[in-house]
Amino acid sequence: MRNIRAGIVATLTAVVLTACSTVGGAAGPSTAPDGGAGSGDGGGGQKVAFVSQVEGVPYFSAFKQGAQETARSLGMSYTQAGPATADATEQVRIFNSLVQQGYAAIAVSPLDPRSMNPAIAAARQKGIVVITSDADAPGSERQLFTQQATDAALGATVMDEIAGQMGGKGEYGIVSGAADTQTFNNWVAEARKRQESAYPQMRLVGGVRYTADTAQALKEAQDLMTANPGLKGLIAVPSTAVPGVAQAVQNAGKAGQVAVSGFGSPKTARTFVDSGAMTSTVLWDVPQLGILTVWAMKQLLDGKEIAAESTVPGLDEPVKYDATGKTLVLGPPMVFTKANIGQFDY
Repeated sequence: MRNIRAGIVATLTAVVLTACSTVGGAAGPSTAPDGGAGSGDGGGGQKVAFVSQVEGVPYFSAFKQGAQETARSLGMSYTQAGPATADATEQVRIFNSLVQQGYAAIAVSPLDPRSMNPAIAAARQKGIVVITSDADAPGSERQLFTQQATDAALGATVMDEIAGQMGGKGEYGIVSGAADTQTFNNWVAEARKRQESAYPQMRLVGGVRYTADTAQALKEAQDLMTANPGLKGLIAVPSTAVPGVAQAVQNAGKAGQVAVSGFGSPKTARTFVDSGAMTSTVLWDVPQLGILTVWAMKQLLDGKEIAAESTVPGLDEPVKYDATGKTLVLGPPMVFTKANIGQFDY
């Protein structure tokens, strides 16, 4: 079983790395702080950084593309770094290394808010601007959260996607990420809330399955289909789960029978959407989230207050800021289907 699992990891990792080889900023991969995976642009000006959840995947490469270009336009030096795998301990170590190197502002997408919170507090004590982006640490001392879309909108949208294919009734499953990742838990809670209010004839089976990587997501999806032969839909929550869940449906010969949607980048999901193994993928304009993140750091570095609504250079629409929750929202989710997924190179 271990050899089979290793083979699955190797195959799916190769697919993901091939997909991301043409994505991201001009700078190629280099050594991140203290040996982590990441890259910087080597420019002058104030040093700002983003600590991703996992480097070397299309999603965060696309984030870097928007962030790096914006940093250059604002006269700042941008570095992006993150663990090679979803490792919360390694992520904290990389964050702390950037703090020690004297970065003026650091954004982070926390894998585990509980372990990241003390590091954020220590950075703030040193006068470093710290924000969260992509995922939040709401109990921390972060100064704001640049959010891709509201949790309610994301959860409702992904549920609407599979419900539409299921005819609004039947059994469905959810394959999520780490059980302690609050952002994923929020999306799952909102998806279930939408199902209970709008699709009462649908029923979650098998509970929420928590996974750490693509291979485990594949196994959980297989197990759900085996235990529930009448399963009609699957939601894959983190981007690492999307290829695993879709591959499981494809391997089972159930493309078109089991509706699959989730939160994966278009490039990660495209093969499966084109084959029919996935109905759609729900996301947002990832480079624009990178733009917004760097812009937000610049506002805080300059001592500016974030307005309730702001026009940000490089973004299509004004962004809204909730001062109560200190949350800056990019906009509504985007749905990628066979009709439009080929238009997006991330």
